[in-house]
Amino acid sequence: MYSYASVPIIALFCYSFLLVSFLAARKNKIINSFIGLLVIMIMWTGGSFFMRMGLWPYEKFWFHVSLIGMMMMPVGFLGFIREFMEVKSNHRKGFWSVLVLIIMGVNIKTGVFVAAPEMKEIATGQVTYIYDIHWPVIVLFLTEAFILLDCAWMIYKNGHRNAVVMKKLNPILLGIFILFLGHVLLVFPFFKGFPIDLMSGIINAFLMFYALYKKRLFKLTLLISRGNCYALAIVLAVVIFYNLVRPLEELLSGLFHLGDSQRVMAIAVLVMLVTMGMYAILKKFFDELFVKDELVQTENLRDFSSKVSKSLNIQEILTELIEIIQKTISVEKVYICIEDDKGEYKMVQSTSPLNRRDFVLAKDHPVVEYLKKSDGCLLMREFKRTVAYKSMWEEEKHQLAVWKIECFVALKDEEDIIGIVMLSNKLKHERYTYNDISFLTSVDSVSSIAVKNSRLYEKAYEEARKDELTGLLNRKCFYEVLDEAYERFKDSSLALIILNIDDFKLYNQLYGDQEGDIALQRVAAIIQASAGEKSYVARYSGKEFAIILPQYDLHMAKKLAENIAAQIRDMNRHSKEYALKALTVSCGICGIPFSASNPHELVNNADMAVYHVKRSGKNAVMIYSVGQDQKFAMQAPEQSYKKSVYSEYASTIYALTAAIDTKDHYTFSHSKNVAYYASELAKAYGMNQECVNIVHEAGLLHDIGKIGIPEDILNKPGKLTDEEYEIMKGHVEHSIGIIRHLPSLDYVIPAVIGHHERYDGRGYPRRIAGEDIPIMARMLCVADSFDAMISKRSYKPSMEVDKALGILEEEAGRQFDPKLVPIFTELVKSQTVEIQLD
Repeated sequence: MYSYASVPIIALFCYSFLLVSFLAARKNKIINSFIGLLVIMIMWTGGSFFMRMGLWPYEKFWFHVSLIGMMMMPVGFLGFIREFMEVKSNHRKGFWSVLVLIIMGVNIKTGVFVAAPEMKEIATGQVTYIYDIHWPVIVLFLTEAFILLDCAWMIYKNGHRNAVVMKKLNPILLGIFILFLGHVLLVFPFFKGFPIDLMSGIINAFLMFYALYKKRLFKLTLLISRGNCYALAIVLAVVIFYNLVRPLEELLSGLFHLGDSQRVMAIAVLVMLVTMGMYAILKKFFDELFVKDELVQTENLRDFSSKVSKSLNIQEILTELIEIIQKTISVEKVYICIEDDKGEYKMVQSTSPLNRRDFVLAKDHPVVEYLKKSDGCLLMREFKRTVAYKSMWEEEKHQLAVWKIECFVALKDEEDIIGIVMLSNKLKHERYTYNDISFLTSVDSVSSIAVKNSRLYEKAYEEARKDELTGLLNRKCFYEVLDEAYERFKDSSLALIILNIDDFKLYNQLYGDQEGDIALQRVAAIIQASAGEKSYVARYSGKEFAIILPQYDLHMAKKLAENIAAQIRDMNRHSKEYALKALTVSCGICGIPFSASNPHELVNNADMAVYHVKRSGKNAVMIYSVGQDQKFAMQAPEQSYKKSVYSEYASTIYALTAAIDTKDHYTFSHSKNVAYYASELAKAYGMNQECVNIVHEAGLLHDIGKIGIPEDILNKPGKLTDEEYEIMKGHVEHSIGIIRHLPSLDYVIPAVIGHHERYDGRGYPRRIAGEDIPIMARMLCVADSFDAMISKRSYKPSMEVDKALGILEEEAGRQFDPKLVPIFTELVKSQTVEIQLD
């Protein structure tokens, strides 16, 4: 009975050793599933061994424990492989577990499938076990077969197109094959009496252990924990004293004449001392073999973490990162790519400043895409087996080969990759080990946080220096840069240009704040592009920009200012949607040492030059000179409008409205009424006379496009059909089309094009909302709607004034500007505005 006892003992020891080791490991789903599989194997092996040994409580109990372990083994493999392949959770494992346990419960109760064996002593005195097998045992075989088929289908479905996963799975599949082969070999006479099934189980367990190690789920130091060293020392001591106990008894009895109890005590003390000595030797040996390198890595990692935590300079952090990698792993080259504004990864740091820096990984590069989906490091030898690598262009593969890249480490900010560390081959052309990968993963965690903090700091620093709307330097930063530039260039030359946009308040009133912001951004872009990289451009105030020009003289600065002003003047000329008012700038120039002796004088004198340009008619460039203003006016291609453009074009406007009158008398009188109501509203709102005139002109022209609408639609007595309504809505575009051809009247277009927009954004033609609608258009909307309600038309009677005012108040915030409605209703109720009736 004991001839083959050593094999199950070894199997139990191996399984128990692995179980104790992994119970102390950091847990995850794969480790937990492996622990569960080890428990099943211990049940299978231990139950069989304890049954044959006849241990307490009785043989039948251990038989059922062993049978449950054997039946649950395919379920354990199914769960382990599912977690190993990272297959999304499903309920099949739970189903099979419940089914197997139900079958085992029935078998324990009835013995219908496999009854406990009978113990029989043979002639040699050994004990053998006789099994009485009947046809119901096929239920067990079929259950196991279906579970294995389910497992095989899962492997095929999730792994046949993934070479990397299948390669990692190969040791496990080999272990399962060896385990199956071990059970098959039991039927051959050659293996009679030898537990080949248990031996195959041991091999299978260690192959799974190897697969977990290759997947980098634990370190080998896991196996040399203090508890495992104690266990191994005890086993070795037991093995030693098992063979030496008899000679020791004789030695102690002969030399010291000790009695039985004294000899037992002496041997026990000796066993304890030998065990402690063995533990100390094993611990020191394992520490030298495994832990020494890890301690060095830990110390290096601690130093690295301490250094980078004190720095917010990304170059310093990346330099420290390269140093620790080379110091710990001994790689030939390290390259670091950092994500830029375009999402590309450009090389910014390497082991040597002489290395080329032209390496770039596009944001959709297969390496980048693969790193986004995976955790930890990516080894080139594994990446080459993937579909992603095979899909790469030959040029991309050649690029990686030229740089001899062997390993990629992604620096991540949550799910986003902010940088990629690329390592070449190691100095002795060794492979990257698990310890290397584990160390790189730890370094990656620290580096990612450091780089993230550095980028956040740089972003905050840049935002504190930049104007939010234009991206230029802000006023505070402008003065800092000016002081620095003065200290550097005060002995050569330093020029300053200040550009002030003319009539920008009017521009905002005409087109709205949103269009004004767009104009500021376009002006900023023109200035930035024209000034060049060696200059500094700032948004000096709301509508003012400043350009610091190191080593520029006044003549060069003047030429630059003229060029910028010309571009700004032309930027609205080709507006696609509707004509925009041309913008002009007033420019003041001052220079050191010609016209100022310090930064304060430089700014004040440039401001003074701008002031003189404004006083002299705007739209010019002036160089400040001590004691004398030298004005260099630019001839504008188009003169700005006079004080009253309306007086010049009144005849044109009335000619157009008269043409409308021939088709629709209502439109003619309606336009005059709207012009009156809207201009009175503009006065009450606080607009200056120039803006009031613009509102009046826009009111006269707002329905000019109805000249293109068929008379049968204009004068239809009933409700318009949907098709007719769409035609009627087209009068807005017709109006714009006519006004575009009226010289210098294009400034009324924002009001005209927006007078049918609603405050809630449901109007037409552009469906803009709120204050995005130009203020003059919102005024026309109130005046237009009020006059339409109180006027008699062919399709409706006139409405009482009070009722019309009530509708205005009711629709405030929906159709009408809620700030304008109270002003207008008060004008009507106080009789400041006279009601215009046909």
